[in-house]
Amino acid sequence: MGATLTMCWRKAHLLQVWQVVDFCCEYLENEVSEENYLYLQELAFIYSLGRLDSYIDSFILCNFGTLSFTPDFLQNLRMQKLCSYLASNHVQHDCEHSLLQAALQWLTQNPERESDARLVLANIHFPLIPMSDLQHRVKPAVCSLLPKEASCEAVIEEALGYHSQLMAQPVLQNKRSALRADADQLLFVGGEVSERGEELSDDVCFLDPAEGRWVSETEIPRARRSHHCITVMGGFIFVAGGNSSRDNGGDTASNVLYRYDPRCNEWIKGTPMNQRRVDFYLGTIADLLIAVGGQNDNGALSSVEVYSPQTDTWSYVAGFPRFTYGHAGTTSKEFIYISGGHDYQIGPYRRNMLCYNYRTDVWEEKHPMIKGRGWHSMSTLQEHIYVIGGSDDHVETMERFDILSVECFSPQCNQWTRVAPLFQATSESGVAVLGGKIYILGGYSLENTVFSKMVQVYDLETKKWTRGVDLPKCIPGVSACICTVKPRSPEKKLKMKGHQVNERRSIQLAKERRLQQRKCFHNM
Repeated sequence: MGATLTMCWRKAHLLQVWQVVDFCCEYLENEVSEENYLYLQELAFIYSLGRLDSYIDSFILCNFGTLSFTPDFLQNLRMQKLCSYLASNHVQHDCEHSLLQAALQWLTQNPERESDARLVLANIHFPLIPMSDLQHRVKPAVCSLLPKEASCEAVIEEALGYHSQLMAQPVLQNKRSALRADADQLLFVGGEVSERGEELSDDVCFLDPAEGRWVSETEIPRARRSHHCITVMGGFIFVAGGNSSRDNGGDTASNVLYRYDPRCNEWIKGTPMNQRRVDFYLGTIADLLIAVGGQNDNGALSSVEVYSPQTDTWSYVAGFPRFTYGHAGTTSKEFIYISGGHDYQIGPYRRNMLCYNYRTDVWEEKHPMIKGRGWHSMSTLQEHIYVIGGSDDHVETMERFDILSVECFSPQCNQWTRVAPLFQATSESGVAVLGGKIYILGGYSLENTVFSKMVQVYDLETKKWTRGVDLPKCIPGVSACICTVKPRSPEKKLKMKGHQVNERRSIQLAKERRLQQRKCFHNM
């Protein structure tokens, strides 16, 4: 850095001419490199230049994998800065092993740093490292490099305890067991994908908002399914029940429970529900999952059961006051709300709204909806509950009709009001809330018998519906959720893009071949 600029910067700082200081900081930001970043960081620290300090932090986070093994970094980086980088979700790294290696390299540069070992290693997400690696590689390495007085074994033992309680992991979450990711993602799971409803899906995809497309995350194990339910607890996705083959009723209803761990892209099978269920509600309340109503080959259900991950068991609680399927539900302030649905009796769908208190194990009637409906969606956004779309039967003709209306319920006032309607009718849709917006995914028009790939988005600020990124296919009977998934590396993104380009080329070639065949047929 030139002496003139140094003098100008220091005098401007002394005289509090902040415009000149900002100009100097902007210039220095363009000059940051691997050779001078720590020198400039020290200047930013001495002169309290927050803007420059933040820029250098971003530079180090983006290049951490390279910088963290250089002599300058290992010898001169301050402990507080190292901890902040290791704690960040934005730190560049291949895996948690590489961050641990960088931390150990820094700690072993100077014996005086051993007293900081516990503070530094507390930022390593040890539960993200496989159990066998923790036992046979990580623990021996830490014990050999650091003295017992550093008390670093405790964070490793915590991780080993986490791994040893496989089914209970959703209720054992802390900052060290969380994925390093920028934000939660919107996902959809399963559904019917054929226009004639002859094919079910095992897809689990998330929306990449930066690229405006849906990306494959994984597949449901062993069976494709639709009209199932999903919920999230502790960063794990639970998939329960549903149809395992094309079925308009509950004849192929399932009681299976699968749990997906985005940290390691693994599925495990939990204890099945006590009853097979389809067209039901599954939610999370406290440290429990709760399944309400639905139908199977015996008819509509009124039973309610809860699942404890700690014991991997289901147990019955107070039943729903009536047999119900095709209803919708949501959680608000540790209460379960259920609306609408049917019970196989002839007549329109219900307007009822009921609330379940898991502490007292009691169901309570709330003020009914303005309009009865079934196969609708329901979600909680801030202080209010929304019921969206669905369908009903005409009283006189019993013909099914779509419902575009959306109603908003205030639990505090026990009152309903109308809000902006959908712009496309939909039943059997997925629903999730992200960033102050409600997302309605796919679905089905009962009147037109048409599947949909549209994603409709309700913005609480504008109180309007807009169109989001369409699903890859037309999908009713789909479920949606919000969860953190492992960030994709740039190399994997490029590979996936190449696969999609090849897939589009194959589709285009197939279309061209069919067109050529038609021409040949007409020329015969």
